[in-house]
Amino acid sequence: MPPPPPEAVVELLRHLGVSLTRAGDATQRVTRILEDVARVYAARGVTFFVVPTGVFVRIRTGGTSRMDFQAGASAPLRLDQIDALYRLVDDIRHGLVDAEPARARLGRLLQAEPRFGRVVSILASGILTLGLGLVLNPTAAALPAFLSIGFLVGALRWWADRNPVLSLVLPVAAAALVTALVFRWLAPALDSPPLEIVIPTLITFLPGAALTVATVELSTGDIVAGSARLVDGLQRLLVLSFGIALGVEVGGLPTPPSVPGAALGPWAAWVGVLVFGVGQFFASSAPPGTLPWLLLVLYVGYGIQATSGLVLGPLGASFLAAALVLPVCYAIQSRRSGPPVPVTFLPTFWLLVPGSLGLQGVAQMVGADQVAGLGDFLDALLTIVAIAVGVVVGSGLSERIGRVTSTWRGL
Repeated sequence: MPPPPPEAVVELLRHLGVSLTRAGDATQRVTRILEDVARVYAARGVTFFVVPTGVFVRIRTGGTSRMDFQAGASAPLRLDQIDALYRLVDDIRHGLVDAEPARARLGRLLQAEPRFGRVVSILASGILTLGLGLVLNPTAAALPAFLSIGFLVGALRWWADRNPVLSLVLPVAAAALVTALVFRWLAPALDSPPLEIVIPTLITFLPGAALTVATVELSTGDIVAGSARLVDGLQRLLVLSFGIALGVEVGGLPTPPSVPGAALGPWAAWVGVLVFGVGQFFASSAPPGTLPWLLLVLYVGYGIQATSGLVLGPLGASFLAAALVLPVCYAIQSRRSGPPVPVTFLPTFWLLVPGSLGLQGVAQMVGADQVAGLGDFLDALLTIVAIAVGVVVGSGLSERIGRVTSTWRGL
């Protein structure tokens, strides 16, 4: 039997596996990357069992074996950290870095501070909320409310990042506070439907990415990981629903506007994609030079979904957009200046996943139209399944056309 791998290699594999799960990668893909890394460092007799909450590493030596475990973390990585992580994996795969320097480099990128400070992150939260509001094509009167509520949510997120207790209740607290403010004061003052303001401000709390990855894992046979992510996503959705219900009880149902305001027009959604992309770039601390690539993917995804929806309907449009956007992300990654796939693909979830539809269903179920709300909610879950299937197809299409040449092979 081969000798056991050095302790530095085992520790690197454990921490690298946890970091990849925090980056949003599916467990099957994490296992594949860890196997590649172990092969580079000639670590034989090593097998992995990856779950969303941790990584098990089994090491066989002679007639015995030992098991190492690294617990995971719930906090997702920022886009700049994801970029640095997959570039590190690329360097390892090409034999450019030894195990000990790689472990130190991994530790530094995990401890790195955000590229932008508190003020920029709060302002960016308002900008991306405004962009999501424009995508939903609201009335002009609702635009100042998007900015102000977005700033409030950004401040709460910043505070929660520094307060572990608040981070546990942030979705409930933010949903209840935003809903109460909108239903009691903002909507009546602006003579605007409250859902037009509530939906864009809370979309980023929806577990759309988690539910999509869970569906991908279940479809590829990762029952344990997929079930765990699915339960986690549904629990987060229920917690958000409770916060909205609490906010409606505190704020009360406002009187509908006597004369609904006119929507801005079809141009608003296309401008909204630009505004959302800029806000997401700063709010997620995206790495330098990625804004043009990010905007390209966002426009491709939204354009495919909007145009194909005229013929295929929401389900078909979501499937087609997810299937075709992923090869575009791989094509960008293959360029010398192109960022890794997740840096450009993950932000598109807020445009591909029907966040507005799902959240509108939740709001209606706790409001006046429970039957319509349940129907919207179920439609949103079906569309998440369509996106997940599109991701699987898009990943296979990327491999077939030879675009998969680096670290991140699909969700």
